[in-house]
Amino acid sequence: MKKALTIGLVILLALGAVYALYAADNVANTKHNLSSTGSGSYKTSSTTETCIFCHTPHGATQSTGPLWNRTAINTSGYTMYNSSTMNMTVDGTPGGVSAACLSCHDGVVAFDSLANYPGSGSTNPGWNWANGNKIANTSTAYMGKDLSNDHPISVTYSTTADAAFNAIANNKVGGLPIYSGKVECGSCHNPHESTLGTFLRSTNDGSALCLKCHKK
Repeated sequence: MKKALTIGLVILLALGAVYALYAADNVANTKHNLSSTGSGSYKTSSTTETCIFCHTPHGATQSTGPLWNRTAINTSGYTMYNSSTMNMTVDGTPGGVSAACLSCHDGVVAFDSLANYPGSGSTNPGWNWANGNKIANTSTAYMGKDLSNDHPISVTYSTTADAAFNAIANNKVGGLPIYSGKVECGSCHNPHESTLGTFLRSTNDGSALCLKCHKK
């Protein structure tokens, strides 16, 4: 009997640890939860649905993100990163998952500019937002359209062009995802969890995140 109780206690503790880890990694516990249950500065009282501000199970709009539910951004007018010391090629406009991120973070497209609304998908709930329905240009989350002073995105990752970088293996570098051969916002940031702060995929203690790609 005592042995059974001990085993039961161990199982409960293990399940508790798994639950705690899951809860920490859940997008619902991040600033990307724009629903009424969110804890960030930007959220609406008009719905409890968390995923809808990026994803929809049916009638997705485009291929910038999986089952994407947001209005496409106008990719013209962006100033991309450029440097005379850079050997890799940067696209003239943001694309892929970076365009998906910028559909909120450029501060142009409203949070509630969706293909499908909550519930049936056809009825606008009459949005009510705390602190506005766009990222303000005073927010640390605001990127705007001038990306020239930010780490390059939509850049073709090539160790042939620059040998001072670690090689790609299975579409990853040091465990970081490379999207169709390119570094995008999602290479360094995981939009679904922020346990490390600023949605980083890895700690940057000792420049650990940087050194996953850069040889220094």
